Amino acid sequence: MPEGDTIHKLAAALRPVLEGTALCRVATRAARGDPLREHGAMTAEGVQARGKHLLLDLEAADGRPWQLRSHLGMYGTWHQYAPGSAWHKPASAAWAVLTLPDRVLVCFHPRELQWCPRTAGARDVPRLDARVGPDLLDPALDLDAVVARVGARADPGRPILDVLLDQSLAAGIGNIYKSEVLFLQGCHPLRPAGEVTEAMLAGLYREAERLLRRNVKPGPRITRERAEEEAFLYVYGRRGEPCHRCGAPIEFARLGEHLRSTYWCPSCQAGNP
Repeated sequence: MPEGDTIHKLAAALRPVLEGTALCRVATRAARGDPLREHGAMTAEGVQARGKHLLLDLEAADGRPWQLRSHLGMYGTWHQYAPGSAWHKPASAAWAVLTLPDRVLVCFHPRELQWCPRTAGARDVPRLDARVGPDLLDPALDLDAVVARVGARADPGRPILDVLLDQSLAAGIGNIYKSEVLFLQGCHPLRPAGEVTEAMLAGLYREAERLLRRNVKPGPRITRERAEEEAFLYVYGRRGEPCHRCGAPIEFARLGEHLRSTYWCPSCQAGNP
């Protein structure tokens, strides 16, 4: 599943292409197996990232505002093609097609895709606020408020790895950052949230914000302060390899509510409950 920085990078790449541009055609698919529904020509007004959701604001020829929301999940992607060129995936896998004068943008296999009217003054899809907590890449982020929100809402018995991945508490942390920030704070992934001190909780989200902001730029995702060539991460993807700090073999298991791939150092993150 894409991390929050991935969606912000995508939004940054699409803004100069889309914002203020007249689209020749917009088509979306409502459900798997349904045909693409044509919405006609439109003008793209804005592109924004909200956690792991990409929001495209559009205006129809009759002046009606619309919004296209995509959540890529594990397998979704946006592709760009020259007009008339062959797609790398079958047309049946396309859930949104935006045709510009000089290119075609196609969204394949999203976890979610929603096409809906955008009410006057609202720049968000209905109920998104209830699903998505504060975006850790929001320039106006109040990190103290985020930590207070998580502390007040998280189930004390819930493993901290699941709390970090809960986008309704704070948006942007994915599977890679989950493992990396837990390592940086010396916190075992299965530690119950109620046993995580307020200082450590603040440290986890502070590290997540720092790493997300650091990686909203071209190039590989890097979490180590002094990364070596092709060794950019502390623990993620390094099962059995020596810890960069203590040398102990990195452990791996599928943990948590959704059995997500998790990596940790048994020495630096001691305290398996």
